[in-house]
Amino acid sequence: MRVSAGPSTAPPGPAIMITRRDFLKVATLTGGGFVLALDTRVAKAEIAPRGVRGPSVFTPNAWIRIHADDTVVIVVDKSEMGQGVMTALPMLVAEELDADWERLQIAQAPAARAYINPALGAEATGGSTSVSSSYRPLRVAGAAARLMLLRAANLRTGIAMIHLHTARGAVLLPDGRRLPYGTLAHAAARLRVPREPPLKSPRRFRLIGRPLARIDTPSKTTGQAIFGIDVQRPGLVLGAVRRPPTVNGHLRDYDARAAQGLPGVLALARVDRGLGVVATDTWTAWKALDAVRFHWDKGDYARLSTPAIRAEYRQAAASRGAIAERRGDAHAAIADAARVIAADYEVPYAAHAPLEPMNCTAHIHDGLCEIWVPTQAQTGVQITASRLTGLPLQRVVCHTTLLGGGFGRRLEQDFVADAVTLAKTVPNPVKVVWSRTEDMTHDFYRPYSYHRLIGALDAAGLPIAWQQTIVAASLMRTRDPSAIKNGVDPTAVGGAIGMPYRIPHIEIDYVERDTQIPVGFWRSVADSYTAFVKESFIDELAHAAGRDPLALRRTLLAGDHEQRRVLDTVAHIIGWGRPRARGQGFGIAVHRSFGTSMAQAVSVRIRSDRLCIERVVCVCDCGLVVNPNIVRAQIEGAVAFALQAALKGPITVANGRIQQRNFDSYPLLRIDEMPPVDIHILPGAAPPRGMGEPGVPPLAPALANAIFAASGIRYRTLPLPQALP
Repeated sequence: MRVSAGPSTAPPGPAIMITRRDFLKVATLTGGGFVLALDTRVAKAEIAPRGVRGPSVFTPNAWIRIHADDTVVIVVDKSEMGQGVMTALPMLVAEELDADWERLQIAQAPAARAYINPALGAEATGGSTSVSSSYRPLRVAGAAARLMLLRAANLRTGIAMIHLHTARGAVLLPDGRRLPYGTLAHAAARLRVPREPPLKSPRRFRLIGRPLARIDTPSKTTGQAIFGIDVQRPGLVLGAVRRPPTVNGHLRDYDARAAQGLPGVLALARVDRGLGVVATDTWTAWKALDAVRFHWDKGDYARLSTPAIRAEYRQAAASRGAIAERRGDAHAAIADAARVIAADYEVPYAAHAPLEPMNCTAHIHDGLCEIWVPTQAQTGVQITASRLTGLPLQRVVCHTTLLGGGFGRRLEQDFVADAVTLAKTVPNPVKVVWSRTEDMTHDFYRPYSYHRLIGALDAAGLPIAWQQTIVAASLMRTRDPSAIKNGVDPTAVGGAIGMPYRIPHIEIDYVERDTQIPVGFWRSVADSYTAFVKESFIDELAHAAGRDPLALRRTLLAGDHEQRRVLDTVAHIIGWGRPRARGQGFGIAVHRSFGTSMAQAVSVRIRSDRLCIERVVCVCDCGLVVNPNIVRAQIEGAVAFALQAALKGPITVANGRIQQRNFDSYPLLRIDEMPPVDIHILPGAAPPRGMGEPGVPPLAPALANAIFAASGIRYRTLPLPQALP
């Protein structure tokens, strides 16, 4: 794969944290371009800025370029981090354009106003919004271009448009002749772009819904694909950083005389809370950092520990928090209930741990700041660079590479700030690559959370009240405090509020706690812990009432046809209700997140006091499916991600220091630990919904419920044990 850069303009952001106001500044600006060549089907020339039309290029909108030589380029405006947007999004455009799928070329979008994600308010990829937010806009873009090409053919031939048709990149005439789109590009470029072109009926889809092979597979298979860590530029030098060993410490001063004397060391500079080195190669940069004598200020939380955090959160759970949701009077119902069940649940900090470490390449030259980076947040990158360089937003150019895993971590800007800061010290482009230790110990972790629940049953054993207190850090406190309403951060309680179960009295409280451990968006955000709690505790209530967990869920979901349908389907496939072998257990969970309903069932067996996961069954309703292969891959990846978090880790702290430093102390799931995953996608007529994250939340509770069914032991804390008593 090739990275080519050219003149361009773009928008920017802050070092480390991006505020809502920063995003709003960008909404009025546009940016320039660059082409990320994935394989032979990727554009070889720079993408023209939106609205530019010439005699040889037809650019009806920001996503389509048709050249006179019949080259059709579709621009992808989301970051490709393994979720398949390089294939799924072009399918939407090509469907309405009637382009020849086998001849399409794909280009990575520049940073521009046209590419701001309406679901996120910035040019960014996250929240499982890529396909759902693009479904109509990209289809409209393709349909508008097709209509203009038909009109151009009508003007050329005099044949009424009603008698003209399109297929495989050409207008078809009644006599069988074909007018390739490239031959009509010049004429079409002179026409007015239709505002509301008619869209195809789903019955006429020829691409959408098909399991087309991914466009980026060949280049990734052959090693030609370029991730951020692969970027090479003329005169490239390397950078490395080191931050304090404690979670909120900072660099007081340092002695770098020994480091400066090492051959190949070019520059040293302070970065946020730490120090960076520029050298001719990464190894020299790392050795230089080892030679520096650091004097760290350990900060106010130098004695912070996981047991202390747990004790603080447990105490906070006993207090009344801000009310996130209230139906009826849960406290009164609990006081009058026939039976009351109480339980505390705990979910630890979790790292993102993408295989590609944090990295960024920056070059300040000719009044520009050019950045090559695997990022989920182009707007944030630009804001960060603008702040650090003083350059206007229009002079910051962000080139997005492929991402070796995202999971929310690459929404942050700390590694971008490092590269830009060090690029200010030398005339060369600087590539900063974090060590795995820096990556693991300076993450923005999934927040630790503590949950106190009280459930009440009536005389018939049906839940009549549910009271839950959630203690967790706020993600929005440092990002957009205006999002916190009446003391409730919606990103901390997602998945707990909007309870689908028909329980008459519900109260969800939120208590905010800050331990100075950085927290961030982690795949499925709060749903990753609230679903574990919700689906485990509803199981507890079922067993306490002597009811079948599936039957109780079905009763309480009487008003939610969609969740009942996925639940019934997963139960049928796993064989719920059939006799089970000794030591075998089935667990089930259902949860809606990012608009998608997902039910999962897990079969486990206890052998010689060891946990064996036999099978995972997933059933989802995610609306209309653009590409079933991509949906299946997303679910499989989500199950692997969720299993790792459910069985391994966690991130812990002692004496203010994160204890996990690499994959030896924070192991990922191994191939031989991955169980068979059976995936069933239910047909849906609604527009596409989120798919990248909904496969994560139900896994942990389904597994915990299966362990209980097999062993009789209820585990309320993650990670779950693999050796059972």
